[in-house]
Amino acid sequence: MSEPAERPALPRPPTARPRSGAAPAAEQPSRAELESIERQLAALPTYSGAELRELPSLDALLVHHPGMGPGLNFATRLRWSPDETGLRLAQLEERLRAEGAWPALLVAEGLTEPADLPTWLAAAAWVEVESERVMWTRRPPTVPHLDPELRIEAVTRRSAAEVELVERIVFGLAVERAGERTDQLAAAVDEGRLRAFALRSRGALVATARLATGDGVAAIFGVGVLAEHRRQGYGALVTAVATRAGLASGGGLVWLSVDERNLPAVELYRGLGYQPSFAWHRWVGSADGQARSSSSSRRSTD
Repeated sequence: MSEPAERPALPRPPTARPRSGAAPAAEQPSRAELESIERQLAALPTYSGAELRELPSLDALLVHHPGMGPGLNFATRLRWSPDETGLRLAQLEERLRAEGAWPALLVAEGLTEPADLPTWLAAAAWVEVESERVMWTRRPPTVPHLDPELRIEAVTRRSAAEVELVERIVFGLAVERAGERTDQLAAAVDEGRLRAFALRSRGALVATARLATGDGVAAIFGVGVLAEHRRQGYGALVTAVATRAGLASGGGLVWLSVDERNLPAVELYRGLGYQPSFAWHRWVGSADGQARSSSSSRRSTD
Protein backbone atom coordinates (compact mmCIF):
# COMPACT_ATOMS: atom_id res chain seq x y z
CA MET A 1 0.00 0.00 0.00
CA SER A 2 1.36 3.35 -0.94
CA GLU A 3 1.99 5.98 1.69
CA PRO A 4 -0.87 8.50 2.02
CA ALA A 5 -0.18 11.88 0.55
CA GLU A 6 0.75 14.47 3.14
CA ARG A 7 -1.97 17.06 3.61
CA PRO A 8 -0.87 20.64 2.99
CA ALA A 9 -0.60 22.70 6.15
CA LEU A 10 -3.42 25.12 6.72
CA PRO A 11 -2.30 28.75 6.57
CA ARG A 12 -1.91 30.43 9.93
CA PRO A 13 -3.66 33.77 10.45
CA PRO A 14 -1.31 36.78 10.35
CA THR A 15 -2.03 37.56 14.01
CA ALA A 16 -1.13 34.06 15.22
CA ARG A 17 1.81 33.77 17.56
CA PRO A 18 4.85 31.97 16.11
CA ARG A 19 5.30 28.36 17.20
CA SER A 20 8.88 29.04 18.21
CA GLY A 21 11.29 31.92 18.40
CA ALA A 22 10.59 35.60 18.92
CA ALA A 23 7.51 37.21 17.38
CA PRO A 24 8.25 39.22 14.24
CA ALA A 25 8.27 42.96 14.73
CA ALA A 26 4.93 44.59 13.98
CA GLU A 27 4.76 47.12 11.19
CA GLN A 28 5.18 50.63 12.56
CA PRO A 29 2.17 52.96 12.29
CA SER A 30 1.98 54.82 8.99
CA ARG A 31 1.68 58.58 8.79
CA ALA A 32 -2.01 58.18 7.93
CA GLU A 33 -2.56 55.98 10.99
CA LEU A 34 -0.75 58.45 13.25
CA GLU A 35 -2.95 61.26 11.94
CA SER A 36 -6.02 59.09 12.56
CA ILE A 37 -4.85 58.58 16.14
CA GLU A 38 -4.34 62.33 16.52
CA ARG A 39 -7.88 63.04 15.32
CA GLN A 40 -9.37 60.27 17.44
CA LEU A 41 -7.52 61.64 20.46
CA ALA A 42 -9.24 64.98 19.83
CA ALA A 43 -12.59 63.24 19.39
CA LEU A 44 -12.56 61.35 22.72
CA PRO A 45 -14.03 64.35 24.61
CA THR A 46 -17.15 64.09 22.42
CA TYR A 47 -18.17 61.12 24.58
CA SER A 48 -18.29 63.61 27.45
CA GLY A 49 -20.49 66.08 25.59
CA ALA A 50 -17.91 68.14 23.67
CA GLU A 51 -18.22 68.87 19.94
CA LEU A 52 -15.61 69.06 17.19
CA ARG A 53 -15.33 72.09 14.94
CA GLU A 54 -13.09 72.41 11.92
CA LEU A 55 -11.36 75.80 11.73
CA PRO A 56 -10.04 75.94 8.13
CA SER A 57 -9.00 79.58 8.41
CA LEU A 58 -6.71 78.67 11.32
CA ASP A 59 -5.63 75.19 10.12
CA ALA A 60 -6.84 73.70 13.39
CA LEU A 61 -9.47 71.45 14.94
CA LEU A 62 -11.41 72.86 17.89
CA VAL A 63 -12.81 70.76 20.74
CA HIS A 64 -15.57 72.79 22.36
CA HIS A 65 -17.69 72.26 25.49
CA PRO A 66 -18.98 75.53 26.99
CA GLY A 67 -18.43 75.94 30.69
CA MET A 68 -15.92 73.13 31.00
CA GLY A 69 -12.14 73.23 31.47
CA PRO A 70 -9.18 72.85 29.08
CA GLY A 71 -9.59 69.09 28.97
CA LEU A 72 -12.79 69.64 26.96
CA ASN A 73 -11.92 72.97 25.32
CA PHE A 74 -8.78 73.08 23.22
CA ALA A 75 -7.39 73.31 19.69
CA THR A 76 -5.32 70.64 18.03
CA ARG A 77 -4.24 69.13 14.69
CA LEU A 78 -2.26 72.30 14.00
CA ARG A 79 -0.53 72.56 10.62
CA TRP A 80 1.17 75.96 10.50
CA SER A 81 4.13 77.15 8.48
CA PRO A 82 6.93 78.77 10.52
CA ASP A 83 6.39 82.21 9.00
CA GLU A 84 2.72 82.31 10.04
CA THR A 85 2.99 80.72 13.48
CA GLY A 86 3.00 83.96 15.47
CA LEU A 87 -0.10 85.27 13.71
CA ARG A 88 -1.95 81.95 13.88
CA LEU A 89 -1.21 81.56 17.58
CA ALA A 90 -2.49 85.06 18.33
CA GLN A 91 -5.63 84.53 16.25
CA LEU A 92 -6.33 81.16 17.81
CA GLU A 93 -5.91 82.53 21.32
CA GLU A 94 -8.39 85.30 20.52
CA ARG A 95 -10.83 82.78 19.08
CA LEU A 96 -10.67 80.54 22.13
CA ARG A 97 -11.18 83.45 24.51
CA ALA A 98 -14.11 84.63 22.39
CA GLU A 99 -15.63 81.15 22.82
CA GLY A 100 -15.48 81.73 26.58
CA ALA A 101 -12.75 79.10 27.03
CA TRP A 102 -9.32 79.40 28.58
CA PRO A 103 -6.84 79.07 25.68
CA ALA A 104 -5.52 75.52 25.46
CA LEU A 105 -3.70 73.54 22.79
CA LEU A 106 -2.88 69.87 22.37
CA VAL A 107 0.51 69.40 20.69
CA ALA A 108 1.37 66.01 19.16
CA GLU A 109 5.07 65.31 18.72
CA GLY A 110 5.99 64.59 15.11
CA LEU A 111 2.57 65.67 13.82
CA THR A 112 1.96 69.22 15.00
CA GLU A 113 3.55 71.82 12.73
CA PRO A 114 5.79 73.63 13.21
CA ALA A 115 7.80 71.11 15.24
CA ASP A 116 9.14 73.89 17.45
CA LEU A 117 5.67 75.15 18.43
CA PRO A 118 6.44 74.46 22.15
CA THR A 119 9.22 77.07 21.88
CA TRP A 120 6.71 79.59 20.56
CA LEU A 121 4.26 78.73 23.33
CA ALA A 122 6.86 79.06 26.08
CA ALA A 123 7.95 82.43 24.69
CA ALA A 124 4.30 83.58 24.80
CA ALA A 125 4.07 82.52 28.49
CA TRP A 126 1.93 79.46 27.81
CA VAL A 127 2.39 76.61 30.31
CA GLU A 128 2.49 72.86 29.73
CA VAL A 129 0.06 71.23 32.16
CA GLU A 130 -0.23 67.63 30.97
CA SER A 131 1.65 65.08 28.90
CA GLU A 132 1.03 61.44 27.94
CA ARG A 133 2.46 58.82 25.60
CA VAL A 134 0.47 57.01 22.92
CA MET A 135 1.06 53.25 22.82
CA TRP A 136 -0.17 50.90 20.09
CA THR A 137 -0.44 47.29 19.03
CA ARG A 138 -1.48 45.26 16.01
CA ARG A 139 -1.61 41.88 17.77
CA PRO A 140 -4.42 40.49 19.91
CA PRO A 141 -3.03 39.74 23.37
CA THR A 142 -3.73 36.53 25.23
CA VAL A 143 -6.64 37.00 27.61
CA PRO A 144 -5.40 36.10 31.11
CA HIS A 145 -7.20 33.20 32.79
CA LEU A 146 -8.00 34.36 36.28
CA ASP A 147 -10.68 33.62 38.85
CA PRO A 148 -13.47 31.53 37.23
CA GLU A 149 -16.01 33.75 38.99
CA LEU A 150 -14.92 36.73 36.89
CA ARG A 151 -17.21 37.77 34.08
CA ILE A 152 -16.72 40.27 31.24
CA GLU A 153 -19.83 41.86 29.80
CA ALA A 154 -20.64 44.51 27.22
CA VAL A 155 -22.02 47.70 28.76
CA THR A 156 -25.63 48.46 27.85
CA ARG A 157 -28.09 51.18 28.73
CA ARG A 158 -29.19 49.02 31.63
CA SER A 159 -25.71 48.90 33.19
CA ALA A 160 -24.61 52.45 32.23
CA ALA A 161 -25.36 53.96 35.65
CA GLU A 162 -23.38 51.26 37.46
CA VAL A 163 -20.43 51.76 35.11
CA GLU A 164 -20.59 55.53 35.57
CA LEU A 165 -20.40 55.05 39.32
CA VAL A 166 -17.21 52.97 39.03
CA GLU A 167 -15.66 55.49 36.61
CA ARG A 168 -16.61 58.34 38.93
CA ILE A 169 -14.90 56.68 41.88
CA VAL A 170 -11.79 55.62 39.94
CA PHE A 171 -11.23 58.94 38.17
CA GLY A 172 -12.55 61.28 40.87
CA LEU A 173 -15.33 62.78 38.74
CA ALA A 174 -17.87 65.25 40.08
CA VAL A 175 -21.09 63.68 41.37
CA GLU A 176 -23.10 66.67 40.09
CA ARG A 177 -22.72 65.50 36.49
CA ALA A 178 -23.37 61.81 37.15
CA GLY A 179 -26.76 61.80 35.45
CA GLU A 180 -25.40 63.56 32.38
CA ARG A 181 -22.47 61.15 32.10
CA THR A 182 -24.80 58.16 32.46
CA ASP A 183 -27.06 59.45 29.68
CA GLN A 184 -24.06 60.11 27.40
CA LEU A 185 -22.68 56.60 27.93
CA ALA A 186 -26.07 54.97 27.41
CA ALA A 187 -26.70 56.92 24.21
CA ALA A 188 -23.23 56.19 22.80
CA VAL A 189 -23.49 52.41 23.31
CA ASP A 190 -27.09 52.37 22.07
CA GLU A 191 -26.11 54.16 18.87
CA GLY A 192 -23.01 52.02 18.31
CA ARG A 193 -20.63 55.00 18.54
CA LEU A 194 -18.88 53.42 21.50
CA ARG A 195 -18.30 50.02 23.03
CA ALA A 196 -17.61 49.60 26.72
CA PHE A 197 -16.71 46.61 28.86
CA ALA A 198 -17.40 45.84 32.49
CA LEU A 199 -15.57 43.24 34.57
CA ARG A 200 -17.46 41.67 37.44
CA SER A 201 -16.05 39.67 40.33
CA ARG A 202 -18.69 37.57 42.10
CA GLY A 203 -21.33 39.86 40.65
CA ALA A 204 -19.75 43.16 41.72
CA LEU A 205 -18.45 45.51 39.01
CA VAL A 206 -14.73 46.08 39.64
CA ALA A 207 -13.19 47.35 36.36
CA THR A 208 -14.21 49.10 33.15
CA ALA A 209 -12.80 50.08 29.75
CA ARG A 210 -14.10 51.96 26.72
CA LEU A 211 -13.43 51.35 23.02
CA ALA A 212 -13.95 53.74 20.10
CA THR A 213 -13.28 52.83 16.46
CA GLY A 214 -12.86 54.77 13.24
CA ASP A 215 -10.52 55.54 10.31
CA GLY A 216 -8.74 52.18 10.57
CA VAL A 217 -7.67 52.60 14.20
CA ALA A 218 -9.35 51.91 17.53
CA ALA A 219 -8.88 53.74 20.82
CA ILE A 220 -9.03 52.24 24.29
CA PHE A 221 -9.65 54.75 27.07
CA GLY A 222 -11.25 54.99 30.48
CA VAL A 223 -9.51 51.85 31.76
CA GLY A 224 -10.17 51.84 35.48
CA VAL A 225 -10.06 49.41 38.40
CA LEU A 226 -11.51 50.10 41.83
CA ALA A 227 -8.69 50.67 44.34
CA GLU A 228 -9.56 47.70 46.54
CA HIS A 229 -9.36 45.35 43.53
CA ARG A 230 -6.05 46.47 42.03
CA ARG A 231 -2.93 44.31 41.61
CA GLN A 232 -5.03 41.26 40.78
CA GLY A 233 -4.71 41.38 36.99
CA TYR A 234 -8.11 42.94 36.37
CA GLY A 235 -6.73 45.91 34.44
CA ALA A 236 -4.81 43.57 32.12
CA LEU A 237 -7.88 41.39 31.62
CA VAL A 238 -10.29 44.17 30.66
CA THR A 239 -7.64 45.83 28.45
CA ALA A 240 -6.88 42.54 26.67
CA VAL A 241 -10.57 41.98 25.94
CA ALA A 242 -11.01 45.54 24.66
CA THR A 243 -7.88 45.23 22.50
CA ARG A 244 -9.08 42.04 20.87
CA ALA A 245 -12.49 43.62 20.27
CA GLY A 246 -10.84 46.65 18.65
CA LEU A 247 -8.81 44.50 16.27
CA ALA A 248 -11.80 42.26 15.50
CA SER A 249 -13.90 45.30 14.60
CA GLY A 250 -11.67 46.04 11.61
CA GLY A 251 -9.11 48.32 13.18
CA GLY A 252 -5.64 47.47 11.94
CA LEU A 253 -4.19 49.11 15.02
CA VAL A 254 -5.38 49.68 18.59
CA TRP A 255 -3.94 52.49 20.67
CA LEU A 256 -4.22 54.00 24.12
CA SER A 257 -2.64 56.89 26.00
CA VAL A 258 -0.78 56.68 29.31
CA ASP A 259 1.09 58.97 31.67
CA GLU A 260 4.68 57.73 31.46
CA ARG A 261 5.15 58.42 35.17
CA ASN A 262 2.56 55.71 35.87
CA LEU A 263 5.09 52.91 35.58
CA PRO A 264 2.74 50.06 36.61
CA ALA A 265 0.32 51.04 33.82
CA VAL A 266 3.13 51.35 31.27
CA GLU A 267 4.43 47.90 32.17
CA LEU A 268 0.92 46.45 32.06
CA TYR A 269 0.44 47.70 28.50
CA ARG A 270 3.91 46.56 27.44
CA GLY A 271 3.05 43.13 28.75
CA LEU A 272 0.03 43.10 26.44
CA GLY A 273 2.21 43.90 23.43
CA TYR A 274 1.78 47.68 23.25
CA GLN A 275 4.66 49.76 21.90
CA PRO A 276 5.35 53.47 22.43
CA SER A 277 4.60 56.07 19.78
CA PHE A 278 4.32 59.86 19.93
CA ALA A 279 3.80 61.90 23.07
CA TRP A 280 1.19 64.63 23.30
CA HIS A 281 1.28 67.73 25.49
CA ARG A 282 -1.49 70.05 26.68
CA TRP A 283 -0.59 73.74 26.94
CA VAL A 284 -2.68 76.57 28.43
CA GLY A 285 -2.36 80.30 27.88
CA SER A 286 -1.39 82.81 30.54
CA ALA A 287 -3.79 85.06 32.42
CA ASP A 288 -2.45 88.19 30.71
CA GLY A 289 -2.38 86.62 27.27
CA GLN A 290 -5.51 88.35 26.00
CA ALA A 291 -3.95 91.81 25.76
CA ARG A 292 -0.70 90.41 24.37
CA SER A 293 -2.60 88.30 21.82
CA SER A 294 -4.60 91.27 20.56
CA SER A 295 -1.48 93.42 20.30
CA SER A 296 0.42 90.68 18.46
CA SER A 297 -2.44 90.18 16.02
CA ARG A 298 -2.61 93.89 15.21
CA ARG A 299 1.14 94.10 14.63
CA SER A 300 1.06 91.06 12.36
CA THR A 301 -1.62 92.60 10.14
CA ASP A 302 -0.21 96.14 9.94
